[in-house]
Amino acid sequence: MKISCDVVMDLLPLYHDGVCNQSTKKQVAEHLDECESCRALLDKIGDTTIDDKIKAERQDVIMHQAKALKIRYAQNIGAVIFSALLLLGIITCFIVDIAISGTLTWSLIPIIACVFAGIIFIPAIKYGVKGIEVSLIIFTVLVVPFLFILSLNIDSGELLLPIGIRMSVISLVYLWGIFAIFKVLRARKFMAVAISLLLAIPLSIVVNCTLSSIIDTSLFDVWDALAFVIIAGVAAIFFFLDFKFKKRS
Repeated sequence: MKISCDVVMDLLPLYHDGVCNQSTKKQVAEHLDECESCRALLDKIGDTTIDDKIKAERQDVIMHQAKALKIRYAQNIGAVIFSALLLLGIITCFIVDIAISGTLTWSLIPIIACVFAGIIFIPAIKYGVKGIEVSLIIFTVLVVPFLFILSLNIDSGELLLPIGIRMSVISLVYLWGIFAIFKVLRARKFMAVAISLLLAIPLSIVVNCTLSSIIDTSLFDVWDALAFVIIAGVAAIFFFLDFKFKKRS
């Protein structure tokens, strides 16, 4: 019984290594006598020894580990630099405030802001994608206490809490939405970016409506319209890139 090329191609590695049974070996040999393409494929398999395959796989593993170590090293360096800059800012504000006022006054505001920024951003910088979710959770939990502490140290800060809490809720909904979009569309980054950009338009509308209900400010102006057009244009570019990339793959 003759066997097809597809079957022979699956059996060639076993045939080459001499581990198939005699009946199968005979059928493959008969096929090879008549099929030039399968003989050429067997020659290619013969050129690649098991040691070569092991070396290639080992090299792939080493390269993957080296790349992961480089990324981890860069993330650690980034976290150290970011922490050092925040610490430098805190020390500078502390020294200047003590030198001018003899006590801590205005410097409490940037010091609190630096500490909050460090707690929020360092996990994302140090752990990359895995740290983003941690940063979002921390921001969700600490943003209201941060605004409350900040309002205690700002003169005439009665509007800080009502405005800040509303803006924080809106921002959290948007940020968690983007996080979910990128998680669902992890294989289509261009599409995720395009959708996130388009969602910035209703976000801006909600922010403007919220602010106009609290303080005397215009709901929309020509700059808002221009921003919406630019955002929609950039989103269209990313939609196009997603289409081209998907079509190519």
